[in-house]
Amino acid sequence: MSGVPVFTGRHVEQAVSPDRAVEAVRAAFVAHTRGEWTMPPKVYVTNYPAGDFRAMPALGGGYALLKWITSFPGNPPQGLPTVTGVVLVSDAETGQLRAVLDAGSVTALRTGAAAVLAAETL
Repeated sequence: MSGVPVFTGRHVEQAVSPDRAVEAVRAAFVAHTRGEWTMPPKVYVTNYPAGDFRAMPALGGGYALLKWITSFPGNPPQGLPTVTGVVLVSDAETGQLRAVLDAGSVTALRTGAAAVLAAETL
């Protein structure tokens, strides 16, 4: 994994403006509708009662992605976040890992952009 760039939440937020996120999410919705991207169902691995792990894979555009999120509601009293995660980006042809991104910032940008698109559409 040597040389694989790791992008923190700050890196992601500095690199992707909210306007750019809206355009990227719009393009992603269109690509998914056209069948250019596949997204198998989310997989939950429960560690009751502590929390759960969630795997969200996607494939398209020459990349395979995996968003790996944890949700542990009892963490805040321990000074830990409830939700943590990463997005792994791999080359779809070789399987080589290309980047690791903070999932919280990616999710926040995507969720906000999807809300803007929904409001525009409705």
